[in-house]
Amino acid sequence: MYAGRALKSRQRASWQVRVWDGQGRASAWSEPSHFEMGLLAPADWTAAWIGNPVWSADPAPAPATVAFAARTARYVRLNVTRLGLPIKEGWPYKVSRLQLAEIQVQDGASGPNLAARAPVTASESYTVGGQWEPKAVTDGNLTSDAAPFGYTSLERKVQDLAAPIWVQIDLGREQRFDRILLYPRTDETTDDGRTPNFPEDFTVQTSGDGTAFDTAATVRGQEAPPPLRRQPEALPVFRREFTIGRRIRTARLYATALGVLDVTVNGRPVSDAVLEPPYSKYKERIVYSTYDVTRLLHRGGNTVEVELGTGMAHVPPTPGRYEKLTRSDGKPAFIGQLEITYTDGSREVVASDASWRTALGATTFTNWYGGEDHDARRTRRDWTAAVRVAAPTARLAARMAPPVVPVETLRAKKITSPKAGVHVVDLGVNFAGWPLLSVSGPAGTKVTMRPGELLNADGTVSQHTTGSPIWDTYTLSGDGTETWHPRFCYHGFRYLQLEGLPGEPDDGTVTGIVLRAGNARAGSFTSSHGLLNDIHKIIDRAVQSNMYSVLTDCPHREKLGWLEQANLVFPAVARNYDVTAYYGELVRDIAEAQTEDGLVPDIAPEFTVFSGGFRDDPNWGNVIVFAPWQMYRAYGDEATLRAYYPNMVRYVDYLSAKAKGHLLDYGLGDWITFDDSTPKGVTATFGYHRAVTALARIAEVVGKDADAARYGALAGEIGSAFNAKYATGDTYGSGSQACDALALDMGVVPADRREAVLAHLVKSIEAKGYHLTVGEIALPSVFHVLSAAGRDDVIHAVATQTGNPSYGYQVVHGATSLTENWDGPTSGNSQNHFMLGAIDEWFHAGLAGLGQADDSIGYATLLVRPAVVGDVTYAAATYETPRGRAASSWRRAGKRLRLDVTVPPGTRARVEYPLLGGSARPKAPEGAGWIGVQNGRAVFEVGSGDWTFQGVA
Repeated sequence: MYAGRALKSRQRASWQVRVWDGQGRASAWSEPSHFEMGLLAPADWTAAWIGNPVWSADPAPAPATVAFAARTARYVRLNVTRLGLPIKEGWPYKVSRLQLAEIQVQDGASGPNLAARAPVTASESYTVGGQWEPKAVTDGNLTSDAAPFGYTSLERKVQDLAAPIWVQIDLGREQRFDRILLYPRTDETTDDGRTPNFPEDFTVQTSGDGTAFDTAATVRGQEAPPPLRRQPEALPVFRREFTIGRRIRTARLYATALGVLDVTVNGRPVSDAVLEPPYSKYKERIVYSTYDVTRLLHRGGNTVEVELGTGMAHVPPTPGRYEKLTRSDGKPAFIGQLEITYTDGSREVVASDASWRTALGATTFTNWYGGEDHDARRTRRDWTAAVRVAAPTARLAARMAPPVVPVETLRAKKITSPKAGVHVVDLGVNFAGWPLLSVSGPAGTKVTMRPGELLNADGTVSQHTTGSPIWDTYTLSGDGTETWHPRFCYHGFRYLQLEGLPGEPDDGTVTGIVLRAGNARAGSFTSSHGLLNDIHKIIDRAVQSNMYSVLTDCPHREKLGWLEQANLVFPAVARNYDVTAYYGELVRDIAEAQTEDGLVPDIAPEFTVFSGGFRDDPNWGNVIVFAPWQMYRAYGDEATLRAYYPNMVRYVDYLSAKAKGHLLDYGLGDWITFDDSTPKGVTATFGYHRAVTALARIAEVVGKDADAARYGALAGEIGSAFNAKYATGDTYGSGSQACDALALDMGVVPADRREAVLAHLVKSIEAKGYHLTVGEIALPSVFHVLSAAGRDDVIHAVATQTGNPSYGYQVVHGATSLTENWDGPTSGNSQNHFMLGAIDEWFHAGLAGLGQADDSIGYATLLVRPAVVGDVTYAAATYETPRGRAASSWRRAGKRLRLDVTVPPGTRARVEYPLLGGSARPKAPEGAGWIGVQNGRAVFEVGSGDWTFQGVA
């Protein structure tokens, strides 16, 4: 751990490493490595935020004005009986609400707003603090383009109301007025491009005392104001030209955007990073990146060019094109600071300001969900001066985790033509990234590309699993062979439907560019069993497809950071990729999403606000506790525990305040289960207990002994209450597989009943033909408790099934990435979710046997305990621990078994060699410490190095 002087902005630091062997002899120093500090203080930035004048122009919002005979009153009430036009939210049907950005009260057309900051009450409200709440309707913000948005009621399936919804304003004293102005929601439109949820039938009522109301106006069939704005004809481009006359030592470009940026210097990309900047709570923190552009600059004229997309920061309504949500933290804007240091020691700064030029580029449309359009004929640009725009309220923060980068290129496996002029390219695997088009033809030819995961019966691309319609278009310039891919959004797909091609496609017409966060590979798994290898592959492909700037649930329909996966399926991510820094950023996003009352919402960043269990479920929210704990266990990261300990306490205290008798009973239950008999109280209390138990252990690590005792006691009380409520003979709750597994995994089942409950679970699995009926919450618990009890044979039997539901069912039905449902390839949901990927932990730590001891931190003590089961004759896993590469592999030939183990420097390992029913002690290398035979295994303790154990049963 660094304990030297505090480093400064731009400072370059070098470091070297050496190690000592068991005899205390030091190695030579390693070659120096380096890192460089970013811009640590706001004062380090001399650049300004700039925008394009067309994009930055803000049309004045237009209200609907209701005038009436002048009157004097203190209270004004809008009493609504018919809601406005419905829209699609997260429901399977369209819903209507009463939604207003602002209500003003005036005396005369030019009179002051008497309702400014006035108190507001309502008959009902869907309140999300700082976003949607009654008081926001008098806060002076006339649009819902940015938070706080305004007032919203609860949702309705119909527009006509059985009982009115009213919003009431207290003017503070009796005042004279003759009109109210109603400002509509502006961040969303209906499918046909109209303003939604604006009241159609209503009365305006007034009162002097707030009890007796008179009607000032009755309105029927009110027409909503038109949508506030239309998107400009193309996305903005910025350019700065400058001359260099001296030799360059170093050049660094610090840059970010509100939106997505693509930066070139002298026509060359500044990095392989794409879709920058990453997700964040854009109102609080925008991430910038530092690019080494030394080799891109030269003497003479130089040009920096920046193109912007809207990304997740600005998702306006796009009628006719798929949109999961609409939201905006502001229009596309850019800030960049190029710092050049010359060999003579002098410095020059080229910073974004009004001297930059801007134009509308060739990207004519982009939406994070709906696709992207590019017109290559748009090469002549009318450049104009960029405009300085108001700086976002967010602080600028340096990137702390690997960016999204291209990692693989996929060639077409098959091309079909299901209809005249329609071609379908099969890229062979379901992935997340870009389609790269290579085409030549006449100028003005428009090629449309429709991505999808599955095919319709007629062979065309289906988008019913991804959201629809999604498409990209490319309009040719006519200048030879042209290549293009989207740059400001991405897709999840296997198939690409091409329409409008000027000729017949070949295997080079479309290639797939696989994108993911650039986390280095950290582990591997393979075995002699083809089906198990295929299951591992589809899990890994789904992890890759959702490992972007946050862990998303799917790379198409939602692209949101649903949090249950980040802790429940952590091993499937961390055993395959180095996520030390990546998870640090995830936890930061999660902490920023936490609300004032302690709630951790189900998604982070919280780009849209859901309701019920889709916003508040303990198995989603408890990631604020469990992800840092998992980071500590995997990497020894104590700093994250300390940094976010207050957030953990707030969340657990939030759950405790909701608990009744130490039990919770709400949420989404065992999500995506086949057996819906499992009580929500079981899953919710499991999540609560899991958070409290982990927090007690964390408190002990960070030296909060009183907290450790308090939360340890609370965990015991929760366990006792759980037993009292749900224990029933040799099972729990409804007797479902989930109930048994969760109770056992909690560790609350009394010792004298554990075997019986385990037996009940095993019998239930056997009775289902070794099929699981659990959902994603109980799934990791099933594998944990079975493996811990030595029933790896049951896990093997489950893993090798090919009937429905099973992993094998997905493989044999053509899945190339893990699907959302157990029967995913035939159920019609997403074909690229990793939330059911918990078995991958067993592949590594169970079947191949490469894990760490229960009390080990950072893999200081390995536990090598392979499961030699079923028809598997070989299994191997590797893992790059914080101390070096660890490995375990075994091979069985008849009754002979060989186990090879690699233990990294500074590490101990407990090796449990399976005797397979025999009793002969296996051959072991000199230096392997013999412990004895335990539970049918020969147990050794070894230090670092390579070890081979062999025996015959």
